[in-house]
Amino acid sequence: MATRTLVPSLTCPHCWSEFPPAQIRFISEHEALRGDSVLGEDAQMRFLPSRFDAHGRAIDPLGTVCSRMACRRCHLELPPSALELPQTILSIVGAPGCGKSVMLAAATFSLRSGLVVDGLSFLDADPTLNDLTLELEASLFRSSTPDKPTMIAKTDLSGRLYRSFQIEDASWSAPKPQLFVCSRGARRQLLCLYDNAGEHFLPGRDTPHEPVTRHLAASRALVFVVDPTQDQRVVERLGGADVVRALGGAGNSDQRQDLVLIEAANRVRRLRAMSVNDPLPFRIVIALAKADIWGCLTEPEIRADFGGVPVKNTIAVPSLEVLEGAHAACVAFLQECMPELLATARALDPKFRIVPFSGLGRPPSRSAVDSRLTICPRDVRPVWPAAPLVVALSEAEPHMFAEYVRR
Repeated sequence: MATRTLVPSLTCPHCWSEFPPAQIRFISEHEALRGDSVLGEDAQMRFLPSRFDAHGRAIDPLGTVCSRMACRRCHLELPPSALELPQTILSIVGAPGCGKSVMLAAATFSLRSGLVVDGLSFLDADPTLNDLTLELEASLFRSSTPDKPTMIAKTDLSGRLYRSFQIEDASWSAPKPQLFVCSRGARRQLLCLYDNAGEHFLPGRDTPHEPVTRHLAASRALVFVVDPTQDQRVVERLGGADVVRALGGAGNSDQRQDLVLIEAANRVRRLRAMSVNDPLPFRIVIALAKADIWGCLTEPEIRADFGGVPVKNTIAVPSLEVLEGAHAACVAFLQECMPELLATARALDPKFRIVPFSGLGRPPSRSAVDSRLTICPRDVRPVWPAAPLVVALSEAEPHMFAEYVRR
């Protein structure tokens, strides 16, 4: 029987409690053991095993062999990789409607192809947790009707993206993590991503028993998604709200996106009991979405061959030199059009990085019925969709993505 090397301590991707593997709960298999103190009467009982079979599998109180495991606190199921691989948590933050879900779907779909970063293997650790991202991927990139327009859904505030459990007579709600196993060379990591609704990051929306954004406290890098077409100054430079909406942009918004970044930083400091003078414990990566719409405003223009380096494969992450050129162009763009956002990023993280991208690669259309955005899957051509995640990973795991670490 092969031996397994366990991590000394693991962090639950559901509730972010930290504990040693010896304290993990097993999920009973016997039908008579239905009913759990944390998850309710319909769930199988979770238990701390005292008996094991010859293969090291737990035996539940009624003698059935069990193989599925769960967190000791929230009792939600954990994949086996959580016990064996070091974990990297990346938080994806942004205002409502900024394009987080499209970026995540385009990035994960692209990363699985093996064409984004040389030598990188990217697999789903638990497809049951990644179901909504897989559905969005399927509608945009694997559709059986590629010429039929598909709707681009907005992330819900509740429902399938969240899990509920009961602790100490109180009901809790937590977001479903998106879990992936990343391998490159001899290194393997469990990557944990979250796709919260943008409303959850607005000031005053974090409550004690709905800790839906508390992954910020365990995050190794923060990807802040910004939609420049929500800003009136950018909209005016592009020809007005009607022109921008026709291109699939927001066409302006009343919300200040820099306030979302400030709120995220404040939550990190509260959750980690940090002083206001302490630097944030991670790098901020600003992901500028919908570059196919506003990229014409930068000098030089943001495009797939930015910096004069031809890129035949637009989903590939370009070289560090090209990324640094794009960063400089985006800094100048924000200085002119959204200076308060740039000033906020500099104040919170002087070494912040900016990465432009387009999750769709071309403007979507608006439905004449309800004004929702639609696009034909055959027309989707993402440009640098995974670059913000890879840059964030190069900050969190520099040995794994050394070629993207700033010198």
